[in-house]
Parts: sequence; C-alpha cells; structure tokens
Amino acid sequence: MNKIEDVDRVRLLETIRDYNKACARDRTLNTTIKDGLAAVNVIPLKSNWAMPIEVGPFEAYAVTCGITFTYGGIKIDSNANVLDVDDKPIPGVYSAGEMVGGLFYFNYPGGSGLTNGTVFGRIAGRNAALLAGQRQKLPEITA
Repeated sequence: MNKIEDVDRVRLLETIRDYNKACARDRTLNTTIKDGLAAVNVIPLKSNWAMPIEVGPFEAYAVTCGITFTYGGIKIDSNANVLDVDDKPIPGVYSAGEMVGGLFYFNYPGGSGLTNGTVFGRIAGRNAALLAGQRQKLPEITA
C-alpha cells in the first residue's frame, strides 16, 4: 500500500472494504459463464465474477481511458476533402482518421478506426501530393 502514489490511501481501503462486504460468498466462481456472483450495494454494481480482494500479494497500476475516435467530426467526401457548410470541398484541406465524422453512428467494428485512418490517410496524402505537384496557387480562405 505504501508504494501507491497520488492515491487517497484511506479512501482506497474504505472502497476495498465496502466492495469485499458487498461480494456474494455463497457460490463458487465460474469464469466460463455469467455466474451471477455479484457485489451488490456498491457503485458500480458488479453483476458477475465478483470476488473479494483479500489474499495478496496485489499489484496496482495507474490506468486512464482513451478515446479511439468520436462519432462527430469533420465532414469529408470520398476524396478526403474537408467539406464546408454547403458540402463543397475546401481546396487543399484534407482529413483522415479520428478527425473524420459521419462514418459511424452507434457503434463500430473493431479495427475500423485504424482502417479509416489508413484508407482516408492514403487518399488525402495522394491528393495533397498531386495538388503540390501541380504547383497551383490555392484560393485564399476567408472567414
């Protein structure tokens, strides 16, 4: 317990004590099914595989959440051009990956965020290189 940094140790012990008290002890753990071995009267409720934290040794690791992408973002066309409010491409502005919105709604298939970045990144890169190769002066964007 003394090695955990930046954690309220008193609150941690209270949380573990409350969790252990809430664990059901009338059945055997079965990790092959949703066993209903619950920890009740704690938030959040643990509905399966709830085992008390009693026999060590234990290890603790700092964790944080990550966001793969949001469901909102910049609107693009199939050429990775960023679109303005009238759905017209903004010359020389491209987007790919997690910046792009509108590809997913409620959920997404695993790995599709990387696929999105790869596919539209390649398209955007190709189009930016073609534009640069043309040495064409872009129209100025005004607010």
